[in-house]
Amino acid sequence: MPTVSAHVAVTLAAHVDHVFGVMGNGNAYVLDALERQTGARFTAVRHEAGAVVAADTFHRASGRLAAATTTYGAGFTNTLTALAEAVQAHVPLVLVVGDEPTSGPRPWGVDQIAMASAVGARTYTVGRADAAATTVIAVEHALTYRVPTVLAIPYDVATLEVGPVPETLAPRPPVPLVPRGEFADGVVRQVAAALAAARRPLLLAG
Repeated sequence: MPTVSAHVAVTLAAHVDHVFGVMGNGNAYVLDALERQTGARFTAVRHEAGAVVAADTFHRASGRLAAATTTYGAGFTNTLTALAEAVQAHVPLVLVVGDEPTSGPRPWGVDQIAMASAVGARTYTVGRADAAATTVIAVEHALTYRVPTVLAIPYDVATLEVGPVPETLAPRPPVPLVPRGEFADGVVRQVAAALAAARRPLLLAG
C-alpha cells in the first residue's frame, strides 16, 4: 500500500521532472518512491548545498520549477547558504527534507522551520492524511511567490501506509497583472516616444 512518502513523490513528480539531492535516512523513502513509482529523474550530488545549487541552476537554465532533497538535521543545515541565495534570487524551488518525528525533537534535532524562516523560506509539513495536498500547496507557494519552499516529512510519518495517491487540484499561480486602459496605453506610448527621441537613453533598474 502506498505510503506518505509515495504520496509526496508521486504528487511532486506531476510538477517536476528532475530532483537533485543527497540521500539520508530522513528522505530515503521519498527517493525510493520517486525512483520506483515516477518518471522523474534523480541526480545525486556530493553535498546538500550542491543539491540546492543544482536545482537553482536548473531553474535558471530552464525556467521551470526546481526540486531538491536532503535529510534532516545537519543534512538540512548544510543547505542554508544555498537556500538563502535562492530566496534572494526568487527561484521557485521545492526542497523536500526529512524532519523530526511528531513525538518531538531528538537530542540531535534542530528547529528546521525557524532556520528556513530565517533565510526567507516557508515550510509546509506533511501529515498522515494530507501529504498529497500539502505537496501541491508547497508547489503552488513556490510558483506564486517565486521563492524556495521547504516540504518536510516527519520521520515517523514517512512510512505510514495511507492508501492510493489521491487526485489533487493543479496549482494555480496568480496571473500577472497587466496595465490596461487608455491611460496606461498613453503612458507606454509616451515612454516609447521619449526613448526613440533620446540620443543617449539611460535605463536604470533594480
